[in-house]
Amino acid sequence: MLLLCYDVRSDTPQLPRQKGRSAFPHARLHHSDIIFQHLRAQHLNNPGRCESCIDVEEHAGTADATTLPSYGAGTAGLLLAIILTEDPFINVAVLEAGSDGRTNPNITIPELRGEIIDTEYDWAYYSTVQPGLYENRSQAVNRGKTIGGTSAMNWMIHNEDSRIQLDIWESLLNLTSWNSDASLGWNWETLSTAFRESEVFFAPSSNASSAEQPDPANHGSSGYICSTLQRSVLSLLSDYVTPALLNAGYAVPGDRNGGNVTGAGLLPLAICPGNYTRSYSGSAYTAVQDRRNLHLYTNAQVTDISWISTTTGNVTARGLNYVDTSGRTSNTSLSIQAQDIILSAGIAGSAPILERSGVGNPDILTPLNITPIVNLSSVGTGLRDPLMMQYQPLQYNFSVEFTGGEYAQNYIDLRPAQDVLSPADYNAASVWLNETTSIPGLEDAQLLVFKHLWFTRQPLIEMAWQYSSTQSMPYTLIPLSQGTIHINTSDPLAAPVIDPNYNSVTAIINNETVPWDLWLLSRASQFYVTQLASTPPFSDVLTKTDPDHNLSPADYQQAVYERTGTSQHLTGGLPMLPRSAGGAIASDLLVYGTQNVRVVDGSIFPYQPSAHPMGLTYSVAVHAAKILQRVKGSKLTYTEDPGRSNSSSNATAVFPTNLPTATYDVRGSAVPASSSVAVSTGGVEKVEDQYVRLVLWLSPFPKSQIMSSQ
Repeated sequence: MLLLCYDVRSDTPQLPRQKGRSAFPHARLHHSDIIFQHLRAQHLNNPGRCESCIDVEEHAGTADATTLPSYGAGTAGLLLAIILTEDPFINVAVLEAGSDGRTNPNITIPELRGEIIDTEYDWAYYSTVQPGLYENRSQAVNRGKTIGGTSAMNWMIHNEDSRIQLDIWESLLNLTSWNSDASLGWNWETLSTAFRESEVFFAPSSNASSAEQPDPANHGSSGYICSTLQRSVLSLLSDYVTPALLNAGYAVPGDRNGGNVTGAGLLPLAICPGNYTRSYSGSAYTAVQDRRNLHLYTNAQVTDISWISTTTGNVTARGLNYVDTSGRTSNTSLSIQAQDIILSAGIAGSAPILERSGVGNPDILTPLNITPIVNLSSVGTGLRDPLMMQYQPLQYNFSVEFTGGEYAQNYIDLRPAQDVLSPADYNAASVWLNETTSIPGLEDAQLLVFKHLWFTRQPLIEMAWQYSSTQSMPYTLIPLSQGTIHINTSDPLAAPVIDPNYNSVTAIINNETVPWDLWLLSRASQFYVTQLASTPPFSDVLTKTDPDHNLSPADYQQAVYERTGTSQHLTGGLPMLPRSAGGAIASDLLVYGTQNVRVVDGSIFPYQPSAHPMGLTYSVAVHAAKILQRVKGSKLTYTEDPGRSNSSSNATAVFPTNLPTATYDVRGSAVPASSSVAVSTGGVEKVEDQYVRLVLWLSPFPKSQIMSSQ
């Protein structure tokens, strides 16, 4: 296969290299040229390349079975394109809806992070009105519309998820084999390996915090994304917050990239320490932009997928339709053909493109005069956004001379429920979770995941201490409430309908019906703030808490309710789960019901990560490259274990009945004892070691068999 692009300045055809033998170390294939097409491609108008891609078609023959054309380049897609083009015989054409902002200081300077919000580099979407929020407020949904996508906009926190949470991913898929290659599964080993392969870590300088003690084994040294700790540490954090947390009995560990993410401290930021600039997929592209086989076209907005066959079996895509939004040409309807399509349009783009292409719920598509091609009602579902208190509950004495705050830094405290709830609240919530077998609007697999995380002491609450000395914001890491993203018009350039559905899950706790996510955020925040407000040395510089931590729980919850909203950590919309369990994406990245359309971005996460999403998104990109090489090279097959059910209606959590319960002292430390509530709280330190697989099986295996498997 050849990709033919016309240079708009000279109309001279530019031909990629002819096919040859792959030099890519992981590839086991003889490549034809590969066309890689991207919607969310965050890429540059590379001088000497096409500034707009006009009627890009296949020419000079038909691609063979090893050809791997793809589409999409946001945070994940651009890194995926970069990795694939390490093989000089793979040609990648990247389509980006936005323009090039790589030299904009509001992107490159870490301390100006977020300054491109509501500019030309932001899609600037809004959610629907939210009945679960105070005054039904709509929420901004800021997504990067430039080279680098949202990785050009975010707060640059570059951490990975816990071992327990990443191992859940593969358990939910019910896979028994990936062609006998364990390196292609979706678990801690594969995704943490991918994380390290994406990263080049720089140890902190001598004037940064020495308490973090990064372990080189937990970090990469030859990837595309730089990460490091801060140049200096705000003295508020080092001299007041950390000692107070230690005095209160909270763990303040060192490196949290080794599988256990719980605790407080500085987290790595995606910053290149040499020139102290943002490191993201856009800067990674800058380093390789002269590759002859990597082509980038900005202002090219994909509208939908064109199909070859839609009559029998899984449908086959022909290519992508897109529009030139730059005004440089008169073409309003352009196309690019390929044997395979990869969407990396992100949570706000991939699902709407599928729906405009006829893949989705017929009840949504038919009224819009869109012919359903694949009946896949899971498209656009499983959207999640953690609930965040958009206010600082801890306010400090500004007469104190804090130092070290001139550089961006993020001091993050990740806590399990046991650490930030009173014993009474924790046990009452555990009773409700144990008694709840299903929640309307929530796939059983999602409830299963949350229960597992709750009882194995995984982080569910974050307190984010930002580099500004006036920000300490709590939020729920893993909400139970889930929403949707859909289209409501056939207009290909219209904004999607984004409904995070905040606070839609209610719980009965102590005979009171409460919004679960709000209740957890409020109770955890009040408990945490109360601890720090009374613990020196932080209590010495505290001026007030707002809301007042001495309020009644009901009044404090009302105050939190009035100040909560988006965390901008949206994931999901195309969950990677078995189709019968509400999935839209298979474990080989294919969209169910299609032969050659895949998705690689944060919309495929089957649940909300407890880490900030960027690190896992990069991991997905690296891991996807390995899967794509195998898929095209050795006809990868996988099977689902018939002994396990992949039906959401049959999914059951097998919780231990013989575990000791635990109560918790005011410092959040486990105290083995008999609980007044006869439920398995899972509060013992070794629960995660002994029963890490126990609650994940989606079929009721005999307990003796499950317990002996660990």
